Amino acid sequence: MNTSNPLSEEKTLWQDFLAGDRDAFARLFHLYSDAMYAYGKKITADKELVKDTIQDVFVKLHQNRANLSDTDYVKGYLFMAMKRALINKLQTRMLLSLDNQEEDVRFEIELLAHPHSDDEDESDYSDEQRRQLALALKELTPRQREAVYLYYIQEVPLSEIPALLGMNYQSARNLLHRALLKLRQSVTSSELGISLVLLQYLSK
Repeated sequence: MNTSNPLSEEKTLWQDFLAGDRDAFARLFHLYSDAMYAYGKKITADKELVKDTIQDVFVKLHQNRANLSDTDYVKGYLFMAMKRALINKLQTRMLLSLDNQEEDVRFEIELLAHPHSDDEDESDYSDEQRRQLALALKELTPRQREAVYLYYIQEVPLSEIPALLGMNYQSARNLLHRALLKLRQSVTSSELGISLVLLQYLSK
């Protein structure tokens, strides 16, 4: 029986990195850079800018590791560092207003052309379901889309989402709840639960 705790393992990996372990640093990049890239692409369509930002984040982490503190959730820490750095770059390039508020940041979610499903019965209504879901996602605010993406696709714990969205826990919970209510209305013809629909169609 495997009793390993992923969060405990990533915390140990982070501590090893802070202690100067080069292999731990390389492992952190290997584990999280793809997820950071996927997250960054939702904020800006400039893929090269996202890649450069991720590189900058890891370079600064390595340079400043002696001054960094421990963290209980490494993925959230890296997501936050990347998001802040990316928004700063967008502001510098005047692609984002310098007085921009968190809620105004772009966040676009792409739907997969074909759902993640091997069930042929589901394909009968998948095209219509995808269309309805796409329309519903457009009606959500950027932060509602971000909350849905973080929670269902990146599997960020609800307790960690408020920091990424710049709000308190109850506000983040209410935001996600309202978003799911809207999305449920778009799949009322489906026998699938909204969580399964989202996992089928939302891309990383």
